[in-house]
Amino acid sequence: MFRQAARTVVQASRSLSTSAIRAAEAKKAPIQIFGIEGRYAHALYSAASKKQALDKVEKELTQVANLVGESQQFADFLKNPVLSRQEKSSIVQDIMKQQKVSDTTVNFFGALAENNRLANTMEVIDAFKQLMSATRGEVACVVTSAADLKSAQKKSIESALKGFVPSDQKVKVEYQVDASIIGGFMVDVGEKHVDLSVKTKVQKYRNILSESL
Repeated sequence: MFRQAARTVVQASRSLSTSAIRAAEAKKAPIQIFGIEGRYAHALYSAASKKQALDKVEKELTQVANLVGESQQFADFLKNPVLSRQEKSSIVQDIMKQQKVSDTTVNFFGALAENNRLANTMEVIDAFKQLMSATRGEVACVVTSAADLKSAQKKSIESALKGFVPSDQKVKVEYQVDASIIGGFMVDVGEKHVDLSVKTKVQKYRNILSESL
């Protein structure tokens, strides 16, 4: 009886240990981003996944990005070439703690400072967001129009764009305005580019006329 109970305890312990190990394993990013920003974004992705805090860290990075946009003093600090790496590491960790972010994010920015990469903060944040977007099965799409599109127009475009990606993926649309295209719009989704701008049509007609003269 006691032997059977002991076996049960051992088996349960092994099961819990295995679960703990699996939980601690780093989740592999679905895409590979190269360059300095890619290397650090992947390192943070790995650290955050071990803590099962990918979504939390993504929100914290958005918070940091907003701080960069709102505080010129903070933006200048990130690019300050005078302070030593140790000084910048200490200061940036204090700033992160004031922002009440997780230890994962605090330690990451400390490491960025120690490696003299704080100037690459925004690029690293953008790269991390790309990793998260890919994790969610999102496909980035940019729609460029000559003027702001109405809600009904956006809905129509987004509905049509769903046909460009597999059913298990989602289209994440970013809208941009470029008055130089005159009218119509351009769409970039994945590696596909669709140009329905008036500017391009006019240029084609000009080329046809110049060739016939």
